[in-house]
Amino acid sequence: MRILLVEPDYKSKFPPLGLLKIGTFHKDQGDEVVFVRGLTEPGYWDRIYITTLFSFYHAKIIKTILHYKAMLRDDVSRIFVGGGYATLCPQNIYAETGVYPIKGLLDKPNMLGLGEEKIDSLIPDYDLLDQIDYDYGLKNCYFGYATRGCVNSCKFCAVPKLEPEFVSYTGLKEYIETVKNRFGERRNLVLMDNNVLASEEFDRIIRDLIDLGFERGVRWKGGGRFVDFNQGLETERVTKDKAKKLARICLKPIRLAYDFAANTTRDRFERAVRYLADEGFTNFSTYILYNYKDKPSDFYRRLDHCRELNERLGIHIYSFPMRYLPTDCKDRSHVGDHWNRKMISGLQKITNVTNGSVMPGSDFFKRAYGMSVEEFEAICAMPDCLVLHRGWKDEDNPEAAEWKNDFLRLTPMQKEEYWKLVNDAQGISETLKKAQTIQVRKLLTAFPIKPRKNETATLWD
Repeated sequence: MRILLVEPDYKSKFPPLGLLKIGTFHKDQGDEVVFVRGLTEPGYWDRIYITTLFSFYHAKIIKTILHYKAMLRDDVSRIFVGGGYATLCPQNIYAETGVYPIKGLLDKPNMLGLGEEKIDSLIPDYDLLDQIDYDYGLKNCYFGYATRGCVNSCKFCAVPKLEPEFVSYTGLKEYIETVKNRFGERRNLVLMDNNVLASEEFDRIIRDLIDLGFERGVRWKGGGRFVDFNQGLETERVTKDKAKKLARICLKPIRLAYDFAANTTRDRFERAVRYLADEGFTNFSTYILYNYKDKPSDFYRRLDHCRELNERLGIHIYSFPMRYLPTDCKDRSHVGDHWNRKMISGLQKITNVTNGSVMPGSDFFKRAYGMSVEEFEAICAMPDCLVLHRGWKDEDNPEAAEWKNDFLRLTPMQKEEYWKLVNDAQGISETLKKAQTIQVRKLLTAFPIKPRKNETATLWD
């Protein structure tokens, strides 16, 4: 049987881990299994499997399915679509392709009609990682889960629909030993648990990790090892006891989320950081949700709180702004109630400087994001060309400094006028004609007639 595994071309350098398990159960049967990314030339395939990721890739997903459907001469019985978007919005895919996806995890036998085992519990084909040319730094890792699902039902999260049942223990130790015996030992371990701290078997999971050789300070072939819970730890469930237990393993980095600006969330986040810092953890990676129900001022204060904790506790929190998009949004156009297109664009340009992260140093933070909420707003309001090339000091780019100060002097009504004009812009020349005040018109003249490289075209076209 000739089987084709397809990932739509998302322009991603990372391996399609969601596909690795599909290839495994055929491998020993002599079938020909081929993986491709994107669209291929016509050929004969007995079955075609297509994975899907996020909803905002809707157009690429539909294009890919239709391409392979035509290759099979509309025989939809031989095309199988699954994954994240297929589970969250199967009706969208069916309406445009006539292919009804397989929803949820492949956690039951024969879900693909081949008499196969539970695919979700199979060992991934680690040999496929050797076919990836791009070195993403994780090739020498085990990938797996100690738990599945999450006990929470956060409205902004897709996990409750993708993995609705919380499994407190998956048999991590046996899984790693099987991978080791089949593919050889690996240095590090990446665990994709959504909420390991909620598990009633947490102590057992820590013991398993220690037994598997991931105790803190361990050396492996002349170097260190690490365990990475790459989906993060829930700050509310970080206790002194659990922090001590996490300190027994070679966990790096500590990944947390700081989703809201309410005082209760702030207190819980700081408490979790303190408990972990007390156990010697110094490297933190924190995801900062924005464009949801927060205001830009809320977002800034969370970033500034992380900066302040770095100074006070002698740690390094690298913050990563995480833009909220509804799980059924077909593109990236969603704008939260308290945000606007230009604010989001400006923030993205700021983070472009460091590939999406917020560096822990105070000097960098204050220069990149401003000394206050008001300065942060002014920086985001700037034309992209000024945001991207401000330099380390105002003297490095006097034009940008002057623009920022002019914006800060606007009255509330003038700021409202400015935001409306830049967000409704249909060409900078026409926008200038609509300006009612000299102050706003002066700010608008800094926008180039045509966007330059790496600038947001939608403000002008």
